[in-house]
Amino acid sequence: MPERRALTFAVTIRTTAPFGTSPAQFRGGRHAPGQSPGRAERRGHVDRLRHAMIVSSAVQGRTKGKPMKYVAVTRILDEADIVEAFTRHTALFAGHHIFIDNGSNDGTLDILRSLQAEGLPITVFQNKSVHYNEREFNTFLYKEAVDNHRADWVIFLDADEFLDDRHLGMSFHQYFEALERSGSPVQCVKIPMVNYQYTRQDNKDEMIVPRRMVKRHAPSDTCKVIVSAKIRHDEIMIDNGSHHVFCRGSEVREQITETRIWLAHYSERSPFQLVVKFVRGWAKVLAAGEVALKAGASSHYRGPFEILKDRPEALLKSEWFMTHKNEHPDLVEDPTRYHGGELRYTPRVEDDMIAVRSLMGYLADLAEQHGRLIDSSASVRQLVEQWGSQHGRIL
Repeated sequence: MPERRALTFAVTIRTTAPFGTSPAQFRGGRHAPGQSPGRAERRGHVDRLRHAMIVSSAVQGRTKGKPMKYVAVTRILDEADIVEAFTRHTALFAGHHIFIDNGSNDGTLDILRSLQAEGLPITVFQNKSVHYNEREFNTFLYKEAVDNHRADWVIFLDADEFLDDRHLGMSFHQYFEALERSGSPVQCVKIPMVNYQYTRQDNKDEMIVPRRMVKRHAPSDTCKVIVSAKIRHDEIMIDNGSHHVFCRGSEVREQITETRIWLAHYSERSPFQLVVKFVRGWAKVLAAGEVALKAGASSHYRGPFEILKDRPEALLKSEWFMTHKNEHPDLVEDPTRYHGGELRYTPRVEDDMIAVRSLMGYLADLAEQHGRLIDSSASVRQLVEQWGSQHGRIL
């Protein structure tokens, strides 16, 4: 088990193949932007029929007795520009929020400390992993929420994902309370991601991301999970990306897709933030070795990583990439409803400076762990020295 430790301020707290740089080829995020309108809605039609009787019971009022507890869990890395808004917004839906920081270097932890001091119910763990090991930590977060925070439902969120229940016809909590009252065997509720994009029309003076970025694509077919505590946690595994839940090696069958709860997704917020994702995302896969490479982990980062390595000017001097990569004709202006209030701890810092700080921090962590690995074993040191002494004629 990789090292993990709780911070002292414990608070009641991814284009496979290389490609060129034309707009038709470059996508750069986890999800292709041109999703056909209505695909996710059509997919969820059967699910809505299956549990229409369940959700209609919400009009009967709240569940009697002890209220249900919702715990949000988040893996986070260098999200200083959005973490405060995200945490404040999520507090409306979750009674407790557990983070595991993967080695932030941009001020993210300072913001979380301030939120803790203010009284927000958050817990932060840290593991400075320089390679890809997402599945293990997702599962750890589920068990932590259920075992130590008595969660009835565990909400898996990234720091750039904001819950949006505008289309539900009831509150988020009323929905799950009705589901519980019905006696439904549902153990996993999947909700679709809705990708918002930055454009030249955004108000650059607005620091709250969901208020600044107001144009979105149609709901995507990619979903995240909200998981019931009823699953035997010693047999559970939350897959990479928190898109699927497995029990005893098979995806849980007792699940529904609720297309009326959205996950507003702000993964691309500036070109420099994207550069950090490309470089660090693929470097983590390379650092994880052959197994991660063969598994196709974070393969969407490989193309832009190789462009930045071999032809950085193709992106960094591209007017298209630096100004309007995401301005697609299918974008709909539809600002999500932000519940977090004003920001108190988020500094106004230029995106390029945050990018440098993040990448330098990752480079330092990578070098430090390499040194620790060499120091931990004489045989490893001998092997590395052997590699370093090898040479071959190349011209």
